[in-house]
Amino acid sequence: MSLADIKAKISAEAGSQADAILAEGKKQSTAITRDADEQVRAIQNAWKERFTKEEPEVARRREIVARLDAAKVDLGVRQRIIGEAFDGALRQLTDLPRDRYLSFVRTLLERAGAGSEVVFVGKNERHIDAGWINEYNASHQTSLTLADERLPIAGGFVLRQGKIDVNCSWDMLVRDIRQDLEADAVKQLFAQGG
Repeated sequence: MSLADIKAKISAEAGSQADAILAEGKKQSTAITRDADEQVRAIQNAWKERFTKEEPEVARRREIVARLDAAKVDLGVRQRIIGEAFDGALRQLTDLPRDRYLSFVRTLLERAGAGSEVVFVGKNERHIDAGWINEYNASHQTSLTLADERLPIAGGFVLRQGKIDVNCSWDMLVRDIRQDLEADAVKQLFAQGG
């Protein structure tokens, strides 16, 4: 056998082995691809099945969250309406005509048992002044004095005797009324609108 025949034989055997290796590789590649495709389909089917099972629950949760969000917005609006109503009441007290305003102040002073206290009024007080205090003192045999210091209140007054204050400011009156009436106002709003 010549060298050329040996080379040809080796080349033919190498080619046969390479073809066999390639064929085996293709076979394994096809098997791996088929297994991978089956795994992908199995995973996709599992996710589809899970989504199908969980879709109603996800939709139910979304609906609950949407209802809660709507309820929060509704509650915020109702609270704002109630706040605006009580703010309006405070403005109405502040804007009372002079005669009605002072009549109300007179009634509050009488009920507070005013005698010799210092009377503090708000920074923007237009009706209670030293002249009116003097008239009140004369008609009620009291000795009230008007304080030079003004308080950050919308209207009304604060009586001070030593360390004791009697707060008859419009702010305090509306706050007290609000605590008493707010629950009823909320019930009425929710009964009408909700």
